[in-house]
Amino acid sequence: MRYVRFLKTPRIVPEKGADKSHVYCLITLTSDLGDSFFPYDAELAAELVSPARDFQGDEIWVWRTVKWSAGMRALAITLPLKKSFTLGPLRVRVGVEPKAEHDTLVNLSQEDSQGIVSAWSAEFNSNGSKEAVKLVERRFQVARRRISVWEETGESIARHLWDAGITLSCQMDTLGSKESALATALDFTSRDPSASLGVLELGTGCGIVGMTLASVIPNCDVTLSDLPEAREIVEKNISESVLELRNGSNLSFEELDWDAELPAWLAHPRAGIKLVLAADCTYNPDSSPALVNTLRRLAAVHTKLVVAIAMKMRHDSECVFFDLMAEAGFRETALLEYLLPGDVEPGEEKVYLHVYRYGS
Repeated sequence: MRYVRFLKTPRIVPEKGADKSHVYCLITLTSDLGDSFFPYDAELAAELVSPARDFQGDEIWVWRTVKWSAGMRALAITLPLKKSFTLGPLRVRVGVEPKAEHDTLVNLSQEDSQGIVSAWSAEFNSNGSKEAVKLVERRFQVARRRISVWEETGESIARHLWDAGITLSCQMDTLGSKESALATALDFTSRDPSASLGVLELGTGCGIVGMTLASVIPNCDVTLSDLPEAREIVEKNISESVLELRNGSNLSFEELDWDAELPAWLAHPRAGIKLVLAADCTYNPDSSPALVNTLRRLAAVHTKLVVAIAMKMRHDSECVFFDLMAEAGFRETALLEYLLPGDVEPGEEKVYLHVYRYGS
């Protein structure tokens, strides 16, 4: 997949010699790691919108088509700003499909979408601010719910969305189906929906996987965990997600260092963890020993634990994770494969979900 990213977030710019202004921003189309740019031509819809307050849809005030050309690394966008628009908050949305309120994995896989994930800027023109803060919102529809996730526009890949996390999140709508391979792999087919389910996500990043699970599956107690630098963005996302949670599920964030012993709240069976999720956490093979040790400690405390690891293989060195899991006593019980939207067609890259149990 490719992501619209704001290199310079939208801001209001007065025009010289004229009593009017325009909105300017600078975008790029890049991979989740930011290590390559979209190599083909693409037409994008750039929209100046008045943000909705009730999730009923943004009001589009200005819309234009802009063209990304093969070989580009950045694309400047300007949108005219009438005086009547300056009376309230504004946002800029950039994506392939005009007037889209969200993305879906199915739509991203269509040939004309080219796997490009839309971006919504933060608000500007409110509280005296003429420039949007360095955040971008992603919106996905899963099980008829809109999953809204904020990520940073800066260089920290820890606070960005990655391909495997989005892919796993967009499969969550199948967990309620007994025919679903994912539901079977995660032992959901016989689950009592009225019983609480303890879920821990490791290396949550922005929190999309655990947030989506809590949104679509009732009565889940989901803990999102990561290092301290992820707290701010995760708690922002949690604060907005809990407004939509009306299904008995709960979301929280806890700091967790894989190089340390389990904290007290996790080191006792009463924590009730039944499912551990992680996505995009094996790309750095140097962190795999600590990750596997953490999983082993968790499995030793929480019996019958299901561990699900989603990954997009980026290099052969990631295979050390599988060797370490086997040495630690984990056995793989399922392997699921999902095609990623590609630059030309789906399946140019894949996400794999490895499901494990501990012991014999």
